[in-house]
Amino acid sequence: MPPTSFINCGELPKTHNYGSTCRLAPVSHPASSSDADDIPPVNAQYFYLSSIPIDDPLSTTVAATTDPRTARSGFRPFSPGDNNALEKAWLSLASDAYRENHTNARQNRPPSPSLAKTNGDKLQSIVRQLAVQHAEKHAREGPSREKVQPFDEALPEPDAATPLCCPDLLVDAGIALRSSFCAVARRKQHELNRDMVAQAVMSEMNTLHTDSTASVTRRDARSSSIPPSQSKVDDLMRSGQSEESPNSRPSTAVPESPIPNHNLSTERSISVSVPTRTSLVDDGISGRPFVRVETAESPITSPPPSLPRAATISRPGKPTEEARNGEVEHPRPASGANRPSTPRPVEAPKTLSREVTVGVSRLHEVSLPALQMKPIYWSPVNDIATVLRATWFYRDDMRPLDSAVANQLEAGYRELKPHTETWNDELRCAVEVGPLGEEKVSHALWPKPLGKSSKKTDEPVEPPISSNPFCAARCFRGEAAAEGSLILTANEDNSAPASTHKKFEQYHVIYKNETTAYLLKPSLKPSAYYGRRPVAKIMRGLTVGIPVVRGFDFEAWMNKHEKKQHKQHEQQVPAGGIPRQTASHGACLACRADEERARVTDLVLVVHGIGQKLAERVENYHFTHAINAFRRAINIELRNDAVGGALREGQHGIMVLPVNWRQNLSFEDGGPMKEEDKENYTPGEFTLKDIEPKTIPAVRSMISDVMFDIPFYMSHHKPKMVAAMVGEANRVYRLWCRNNPGFSQNGRVHLIGHSLGSVMCIEVLSRQPNTTPVPSLSKPIQLKHFDFDTKNLFLIGSPAAFFLLLERGALLPRRGRLKPGADPSDVVSTDVVGEAGRFGCIAVDNIYNILAREDAVAYLLNGTLDPMYAASLKTAYVPSTSMSLLQSMGSAMRSIVPGASAAPVSVMSDEHTRPSALRLPSQLELEVHDFSREEIAERKAFLLNDNGQIDYFLRSGSGPLELQYLNMLSAHTSYWVNHDLIRMLCLEIGRKPGRAHTLPSMRAVKATKRVVPRTV
Repeated sequence: MPPTSFINCGELPKTHNYGSTCRLAPVSHPASSSDADDIPPVNAQYFYLSSIPIDDPLSTTVAATTDPRTARSGFRPFSPGDNNALEKAWLSLASDAYRENHTNARQNRPPSPSLAKTNGDKLQSIVRQLAVQHAEKHAREGPSREKVQPFDEALPEPDAATPLCCPDLLVDAGIALRSSFCAVARRKQHELNRDMVAQAVMSEMNTLHTDSTASVTRRDARSSSIPPSQSKVDDLMRSGQSEESPNSRPSTAVPESPIPNHNLSTERSISVSVPTRTSLVDDGISGRPFVRVETAESPITSPPPSLPRAATISRPGKPTEEARNGEVEHPRPASGANRPSTPRPVEAPKTLSREVTVGVSRLHEVSLPALQMKPIYWSPVNDIATVLRATWFYRDDMRPLDSAVANQLEAGYRELKPHTETWNDELRCAVEVGPLGEEKVSHALWPKPLGKSSKKTDEPVEPPISSNPFCAARCFRGEAAAEGSLILTANEDNSAPASTHKKFEQYHVIYKNETTAYLLKPSLKPSAYYGRRPVAKIMRGLTVGIPVVRGFDFEAWMNKHEKKQHKQHEQQVPAGGIPRQTASHGACLACRADEERARVTDLVLVVHGIGQKLAERVENYHFTHAINAFRRAINIELRNDAVGGALREGQHGIMVLPVNWRQNLSFEDGGPMKEEDKENYTPGEFTLKDIEPKTIPAVRSMISDVMFDIPFYMSHHKPKMVAAMVGEANRVYRLWCRNNPGFSQNGRVHLIGHSLGSVMCIEVLSRQPNTTPVPSLSKPIQLKHFDFDTKNLFLIGSPAAFFLLLERGALLPRRGRLKPGADPSDVVSTDVVGEAGRFGCIAVDNIYNILAREDAVAYLLNGTLDPMYAASLKTAYVPSTSMSLLQSMGSAMRSIVPGASAAPVSVMSDEHTRPSALRLPSQLELEVHDFSREEIAERKAFLLNDNGQIDYFLRSGSGPLELQYLNMLSAHTSYWVNHDLIRMLCLEIGRKPGRAHTLPSMRAVKATKRVVPRTV
């Protein structure tokens, strides 16, 4: 692992001390009394499948691939610090209870009576909890229109089975079983079949009175004291015990942790939130940051058990505080005087899952043991990435082996114990004996099961080390490799493992020492008949077959895959290297340097406009992907020396996050989408589908998805749309403050509104108070105004001026808002400022209106301030980052002429040529000019923007061959890739506040060549 950290190239590297507070401190593995030979723990490495490295914010967008062979080569390792955090969380999930359950189920050993009692109580708790939950649901929403007929052959009498109340019952039963029972136990034990558990739930629901919502609600308050229907659960337990003889029957009671009362809601809130789709058509998409989530053709509309459903669709990446802190409340035992108290055989695990924040920007988190990485601040848009926990690697390039192959290697490693001196003696003896002796030390990678009766030929063989992520984390102590899955299946919990082709199926393994092994194909393995002696060659240092190693070598990975970065790293390390220090208990300077480098002082929330309904079908148009690329472009620009010189002291970074307000709204599909919509919904009302002709469906669908947001905003749906935008912005801001302590007191927040989103920002900021208190994370999210104070508002491609015209509003500064550099008398003058609540009187320090000349949707805002003042200003352009033709020719000539040097480029320079002498106004101009109106307009303009103007045009850069009508087609959606806009945002957000610190190239210029005087 790299032991150093750098702030910049000019500073000396800071060394990690590997103490208790260091992120690179070695991970301590739990001790096991059963390992008599003290098998060394494996140095596991976590990988994520992504085309963009999350640990490199300066990386460029790479299109994701759909080829599984190519996609697997896209696995990227987590940084050493993140890998340690993931490993600690993974090891904390291990439990002796799950481990014992796994062993009993795999070996078909009968459990003890106490374990059988514990297992039965847990199953009864699941049945009772699901029965109460679905009784409440159907009492509140009415009976489901779709009855599900059980089709599982495992039921004793499929024809006499009770139809299920709704499809969600199977999903909920699968989630409950998976969170409480081992994967092997679920496959081995008949009573843990989810269809049988669903039948038990239906039987329990018949004992509950669901006549009225009030009775069900009261029953929920005392759900722990409801007497369950013992007969159905007892039948399940007896049916599982009577199928086999006592000597060979599977375990019917496995020592597990009791299922928490809130295990369903907790697991859903901390698990991956996957948006459901009504269409199973594959979207031809590109530009995806992660591999897309596959959709299984299943009749179940809700997310299946492989990915638990989220309790709320508007809370992605927000785990419960109890689960995050490991404080999960266990259920109280069922009341009853005659219930004997059974001691718990083993200690139960504290949490069901864990969330670990990863990445240099801390924008993603990994769910364990599901091994899935998802974004924290926005809903997953097919950008959930699989995570691989690898233990064995190819020696040549450190690529991870498949988890099944790695587990077979690890099982053979634990059986043969090549880390001992005894194994070294066996290898030497085998070489001395010859080919016959080498055959004895050759181990089959996939050994054939012994003593398999003909009766059980079709049963799947459970491997000694499971590759199931949930089982690998809970039933083992760090030796198991596993990989997360994104493929949704209808019955993941009870289905047997798919019979897939085993990789290296006929290969043998030669373990050389405690870290190295060789995979030999059949033509290379030792053979006395053919006289093959690969062990002798291996002992002489030769390579035979495929060399693999146990444990990850980060330096070897960097040498092979990250040569450029590794070369820079070696150049910055002093001669002789940096020695690895011993563990220290003091603060780690290198970790502190990493935290300082990742600290963010400015948060930018971007509100999208129209067209995001189309993004549900065509992912290329999704707003989130554009903002991800926009964020990387801003990070690159902040590294520019020309930009860094203009930033204020103490400015550390800019974080850009999307505000996806449209994803949870539905107006045209018919029927309410949320619970609060049902009060105002009449079933007999017509919808858009009832009035839309069937002709040209593609065009009509395109128009409705893109353009209908505007008429919806101008209808009675406007308050709902504004509330959705405010709620999503406040949710993202609160989540950011929770993950970045101290930001609410010291950070600055800015808004970018695009298209219709800019109008909504104006609407909210018109009623926003001048000061906002620090929000309490425990209180409900505010939907009337933002929980933060907006410093800068950037309107991009905005029709806000047109809406000001419709609403008879005007752009005005806010009374009492004293921003840096403002005159205190101006913020209280009735001629200059307005009151809160008036449309256009916004509570911001600076507002910018950036528009492309060919954007037909955008309008000017200077005229809403004062038409005469707007006419007196010269057209302002965003400063260009590229040189003109004459400038480039001049630079080329200076490079040719000896002694001439290129002129330095500075963002602080004024691109406008200042006249040496100002022209004095004529007598006629002095007589007709309204100086008082101009003065008031200037005071308003400087209160709204330190530069004295609001409108800025972007240069198209097409030169003499520019075609305006051709550029018009993409002008409204091309702002996010405009380098001039990106540099302007970095400078205006990062500069020191106040009129005195504006950039000369951004200041207002009068059309008569009279410059607005600068006030210091």
